[in-house]
Amino acid sequence: MNEELTALIINELGKHRDRENIIMAVCEKGGLDWPQAEKLIQQVEEEHKRTITRRQSPILIAISVVTVIAGMVLLGYGILFFVGFFQADILQRAFLLRTGYLKIVSMVTGLGMFGGGMYGLYKTFFQLFEA
Repeated sequence: MNEELTALIINELGKHRDRENIIMAVCEKGGLDWPQAEKLIQQVEEEHKRTITRRQSPILIAISVVTVIAGMVLLGYGILFFVGFFQADILQRAFLLRTGYLKIVSMVTGLGMFGGGMYGLYKTFFQLFEA
């Protein structure tokens, strides 16, 4: 019965299910109360961390790659603004600053998205290939 519950927990955590729903399913199938089910889920999560990460990794990697690409596009859009800004004369710079705040915001957002996506990829690969 414990192996059946362990398989259920690994399967549900690998599918990114809501933790409370997993606890409810463990309570129903295992006849445990809520705190016991929470402890069991934490224990299984610690023991089978690599297996759960392997099941979750395809969607995490896809989200991270899309975020990195979108961040690079936004970052490039903002950099192009600054390249044009420093090549313009003083009057054009004044007009560019007035209308370019969205490009500056997009550059900052792109930088954040790029950094966050790279961090997500790093964490996912680190957990996958952890010794």
